Amino acid sequence: MPNIQLLSPSEARKIAAGEVIERPAHMVKELLENAIDAGATSISLYATQAGKTQLRIIDNGCGMDAADARACFLPHATSKIAVLEDLETISTYGFRGEALASIAAISKVTLITKRTTDQLGVKITYTEDTLSSEEQVACSTGTEFIIDDLFYNTPARKKFLKQDETEWNAIQQAVHAFCFSHTHIHFKIYHNHKQQLNAPSVASARDRAAQIWGPDVADFFIPIKSASITDQLGLHITGFVTNHQFWRYGKTHTNFFVNNRWVKNTELNKALFKGYLGVLPPERFPGALIFFTINQAEIDVNIHPKKEEVRFSKPGIVTTALTNAVKETLNNAVTEHFQAPSVPRCPEDSTTSFMPEMKPFPIQQINNPWPMNEHSIAMPDVFDLEQHPASLPIQKHTAVPQIFQPQEDSPTQLEVTPAATESPPYRVLGQLMNTYILCSHHDELVMIDQHAAHERVLYERRTSFFDEAHGSLLLFPEVITLTASLIQHLLTWQEFFGKQGILFDALGTNEIAIRSAPPQLRGPSLTTVLTDAAYFIEEHGSLDRAAFTSKFNEHVHSHMACKAAVKAGDTLSLPAMEQLIKDLMDVDNRFICVHGRPTLWSLNKQEIEKKFRRI
Repeated sequence: MPNIQLLSPSEARKIAAGEVIERPAHMVKELLENAIDAGATSISLYATQAGKTQLRIIDNGCGMDAADARACFLPHATSKIAVLEDLETISTYGFRGEALASIAAISKVTLITKRTTDQLGVKITYTEDTLSSEEQVACSTGTEFIIDDLFYNTPARKKFLKQDETEWNAIQQAVHAFCFSHTHIHFKIYHNHKQQLNAPSVASARDRAAQIWGPDVADFFIPIKSASITDQLGLHITGFVTNHQFWRYGKTHTNFFVNNRWVKNTELNKALFKGYLGVLPPERFPGALIFFTINQAEIDVNIHPKKEEVRFSKPGIVTTALTNAVKETLNNAVTEHFQAPSVPRCPEDSTTSFMPEMKPFPIQQINNPWPMNEHSIAMPDVFDLEQHPASLPIQKHTAVPQIFQPQEDSPTQLEVTPAATESPPYRVLGQLMNTYILCSHHDELVMIDQHAAHERVLYERRTSFFDEAHGSLLLFPEVITLTASLIQHLLTWQEFFGKQGILFDALGTNEIAIRSAPPQLRGPSLTTVLTDAAYFIEEHGSLDRAAFTSKFNEHVHSHMACKAAVKAGDTLSLPAMEQLIKDLMDVDNRFICVHGRPTLWSLNKQEIEKKFRRI
């Protein structure tokens, strides 16, 4: 008996279907593409158990007649191409005729469809990859697919499906991508009989971001500085990126579209993040909705069975153009935001401008390092560090200043202890721009970032509001609105947050009400901590429990330290500045904050005298 045998067509289709359909989200993508190709302006999706039990998609597109309804389930049956060369000019989303055949091979499918010109529609049922029934029915123009019992006949594939929450998140991500690329379509999605999204047509992808992610995210999006390459690529880049004030711990807010097709491409991600170098903290990611228009002959959309990836004929040109466009967009946004007002001209000479007005130096912030006596020279009272900070190119000192050696324990927060009898080995000069503490130490000028320093102190000391439930009841509960899946993430970790003093309860499907929080966290800071925690759980939830718990614990504690620390712009009293420096001396890793930024810089006497040309 020969060892090599031919598989039956049915078994072969079941195996091949796994290349196209691995999870419910892949079915959603294929069916949405068909609905859009049919000219739909309204699409509704209904899922039960994240599409494992049932998936139903209804559109108001052109519909099909009975013959096309039967033929659409046949392998490689398509209306989009006739020969291989047609792929070079393909403008539709579906084109190979594999999707419906694959879906019918591993599920039970019902199709109801009608054209505008027909009086009645047709209802077709496929079971075991075979047409089991066909009848005429009264229905609306368009197409409805009902898919039941995914992988019911391929249990080996069914066991690899993830939890409902994970599969539903993948479905939402796919639907959201189509929402961004087709803003003229009204999308509705339901899960387990509850509406999760109602997104009527809008004018732009930024407006879609407001519908899906909320205005708090959309407000950070700025139009990308369009980039065009006029050679045979015909490349044009448009869309939106978030400014320097927005970042997330994951890449959930990043989407790329090539000729309006949602794609995944690691090189595009790298090019985007390269444009943000020096703008965002390490391991933080921006939001982006970026659209590439390119000559169809210069890309290959057929390199992946699920049509999720794309190959460029000249990838280097595309990625360089993206990086440059992002950099230019961010630079322009900052320039416009901080553009200096016009300087008034001198009446006698239109070419001469007035000097900016100077005000007295705030003496109350200085520990009077130069005590006056009969030989002293009085400093001019118009000198003002806040109005005219020295623009020196500050370099990090190679030697560790001795004032930052560990001292005895002191409070981690900015409560001031009674002054010690022994004078500290430094002299606090004051604050610069209400952000940097200036100190003199022997022959050095030391500048300390008050926020970075306090953040490091709070994190290293693990103050009581990290490790014990020292929250206080809020007079009015804080309400946070997120997607249902993100709210569920937070509810899963309620006990953990309770130990941090943060108590909250579910308030419907998409909201939580915070009843208690540490005194250091209120308002926007509290909202940001919980929102970022939810996204962090979504991004890293696949880790094993022990690894995830450790990583999540560090994430929340560092974020709470950041939000509880004094901010740039906060005015500190002289005792508070001295206390902060003492606290910083006593912790490890005192030279960087928890995000990797330096806490202090120093200039030695030689560097200062070079600037004044004394040496």
